[in-house]
Amino acid sequence: MKAFFKASAVFAIVCAMCAATTMVAFADTEALANAARKEGEVTWYVGSIDNRNAEAAGNAFTAKYGVKVNVVRAASQIIFQRLSQDLSQRAATADVFSSVDVGNFVALKAKGALLKYETQADSQLLEPFRNLDPDKFFHATVASVIVIAYNKDRVKQADVPHTWKDLLDAKWDGKLALGHPGFSGFAGTWAAQMLKLYGKSYFDRLEKLHPLVSRSLQDAVGLLGSGERLVSAIPIAPIMESADKGNPLAIEYPSDGAIFVATPSAILANAPHPNAAKLFLEFLQGPEFNQIMVKARYESMRADVKPLPGVKPVTEIKLIRTSIDDQVNGIPKAAELWRDIFGQ
Repeated sequence: MKAFFKASAVFAIVCAMCAATTMVAFADTEALANAARKEGEVTWYVGSIDNRNAEAAGNAFTAKYGVKVNVVRAASQIIFQRLSQDLSQRAATADVFSSVDVGNFVALKAKGALLKYETQADSQLLEPFRNLDPDKFFHATVASVIVIAYNKDRVKQADVPHTWKDLLDAKWDGKLALGHPGFSGFAGTWAAQMLKLYGKSYFDRLEKLHPLVSRSLQDAVGLLGSGERLVSAIPIAPIMESADKGNPLAIEYPSDGAIFVATPSAILANAPHPNAAKLFLEFLQGPEFNQIMVKARYESMRADVKPLPGVKPVTEIKLIRTSIDDQVNGIPKAAELWRDIFGQ
């Protein structure tokens, strides 16, 4: 892995220049669709959403354009490792790559492994989602907002935390469920923002409340639903999906800012089906994919796709917008400090 990213600067610059010359913004979507149909398929390495929704997206794309989608789904770091192995062996397998970890894209971009492509759909997105990478090598395609979640049967309305600092109240001793910032991308994003906003003392005080820390934030959903733990910092989607099934879960948008996370997708520079890849990237920013995401309780990235009841549009929320530097450098720093304080 480390050897892969220690490529020479000259090679990276040459690859980036080659990618730049291949950038095309198709004014004629039908022409792009026809070119994609001739290629017949597109392979999608995806770590940013679960397999069920990835397959639903692939099926919707095939139904619309007649182009097969080969979904290769794994956790973000695992699928990134697979892609890295492909590239180190000069294997042109993946066309489109999607990951929760924006650091993956920063590394791939520096390597010259991504195709520069400006989507038409990016200009149609709500403002917080546009222009994730000003250089146009990767684009926002999935969005999440991290909020406070709680068990509404066990937490009185008067006790619901309204800010991130409210989680430090002594009444939550032994009642918090959190993810580990060294293993969960969302937990890492949350921890990095708490460190940035409130400093090391936030972790010091939090540790004294004996939170139950799991590798995955998905564990917190079950813990809150069962009442074993009562409060968590977690993305909206898994909590609302669980609430839709009848579990006693609710969310609170913290007044000091819900944490906004836009996760990217990109086309590989060596994509074997480049036209299908461009069309698929347009699709990932389009209304059909956003409708699939909204049904799964992710955020809508478009004004023409409304969220389901119980969730606010991002335009109505006070957001803490994470920068690329926050994610690339802030998360490792927060994870290291977390291990020092929590001993895990």
